[in-house]
Amino acid sequence: MIHFHGFPIDDLEIPRNQMEPLQCIDCALMPYRESLDLQVKLHEKVSSGALPSVILLVEHPPVITLGLHKDHNQLRRTEKQVSDMGIDVVQIRRGGGTTAHNPGQLVVYPIVDVEKFGFHVAPFVHYLEHLAMDVLAKTGIQAERRNRYPGLWVHGRKIASVGLQISKKTSMHGIAINLYNDLGIFDHIVPCGIAGVEMTSSEREGGLKVPMQHLKDVVQSRRIDLLFEYGAKLGAIR
Repeated sequence: MIHFHGFPIDDLEIPRNQMEPLQCIDCALMPYRESLDLQVKLHEKVSSGALPSVILLVEHPPVITLGLHKDHNQLRRTEKQVSDMGIDVVQIRRGGGTTAHNPGQLVVYPIVDVEKFGFHVAPFVHYLEHLAMDVLAKTGIQAERRNRYPGLWVHGRKIASVGLQISKKTSMHGIAINLYNDLGIFDHIVPCGIAGVEMTSSEREGGLKVPMQHLKDVVQSRRIDLLFEYGAKLGAIR
C-alpha cells in the first residue's frame, strides 16, 4: 500500500513491473476537493496508459456532494445554511444523487481501466459492494444488497452508498462505507434521493471498533481475489 502525503502526482510514475496490480493508495484524511483533483489527475494517467489502475482509500472532512441526477439531489437546507455549519457542498459528475462524507467513513475510489479488466458496469458495482461487505464483516456487521438500489443495507437501513463515473473507459468516484462517522450529517440531505431512507453505520449497528487502518487492509488484501468472482480477465492484473 502506498501512503499519499501530498507529493506531486508525477511521483507516482512507477514502472509497472515495480507496482502491485491494482495498488491501494492510502490518502488518510483529505479534503474532498483535493481528493477530487487527485482522482482527475490519476484518471488522466490511467486512461492514457501512463499508470496502471489504482484504488484510493480516504476519509473526508464534512462534505456533501451532489451527483449528476438533479432529481435525486435533495438538500433539506439551503447550500448557504449547510456551508455556514462548516460543511462543504460540491457538485460532481458521478451517478447517483446527494450523499455525505465525514471522518469515520471509509471511501473507496477505484481509478480502474474497466475495459482492460473486462468489466461491465453492474459487475463492477457488485465488486465494490463486495469489498465493502468484507470491510463491514471485519467489524461483525453483515450487510446485503437490495434490488434496484445500489449500495449496502443492514435491516433496511443504508450503510454504504455507491456512485460512479466512467469516462474514457476508466472509473472515478466509488463507494462510501459508514463505520464510525457522525450520522447527523445525513439529516441535511435526502440520501441518494430516496425518500424515507434511514442511514446507519457499523457503530450504530453494534459493530466492533476495528482500527481504520485494519479495515483499509481488508481492501488491500481482498481487492485481487474478488476480481475473478465478478468476471475480470486474468491477464489484466499482470
